[in-house]
Amino acid sequence: MELDYCIKDRRSVRTFKEESVPKEKIESILEAGIWAATGMNRQPWRFIVIEDKNVIKFISDETKKAVREAMPAIGKRFETNEDVICYNAPMLILICTEVDKNFGNLNLRDSVLAAQNMFLKAHELGLGTCYMGWIDLLNQNRPEILKKAGIPDGYEMQVSLILGYPKNKPGSGKRNKANVLKWVK
Repeated sequence: MELDYCIKDRRSVRTFKEESVPKEKIESILEAGIWAATGMNRQPWRFIVIEDKNVIKFISDETKKAVREAMPAIGKRFETNEDVICYNAPMLILICTEVDKNFGNLNLRDSVLAAQNMFLKAHELGLGTCYMGWIDLLNQNRPEILKKAGIPDGYEMQVSLILGYPKNKPGSGKRNKANVLKWVK
């Protein structure tokens, strides 16, 4: 798949087939992640791959509770039995790094770069992905939940994403023209 096409055609996916993803594809996606740019070549990312539906549901349910507690103004949206966090995806990947106050922001940035590579590789392989921003609340409000999901002591989650075969092809996207504030020559 041509890179420009892959970048412009990839969309966030929130409806998935029940089909599991072969291990070879998962490994290929993780491999794409580790080739991302990284500050000082630290390569801080570690991955937790979750295919167990019960664990994914547990994380989703606990995230809904965390959102309701942290943001009561929007909490009603999360008072549902539906999975409005991981959307019943067959896989959840947590990108983690060692806890290090010296590199906190850099660890996050490196992990986001790895995730973008993973999104593009997954798209190339016919898979859908979506960044799961709400799960970030568990880092601050419920770290014990992430421990139950497999994050070891001394590590923290930086990025979470869902992955699977899309049930439907998302519509084409649209972007505004690049808004350059200033071009310095």
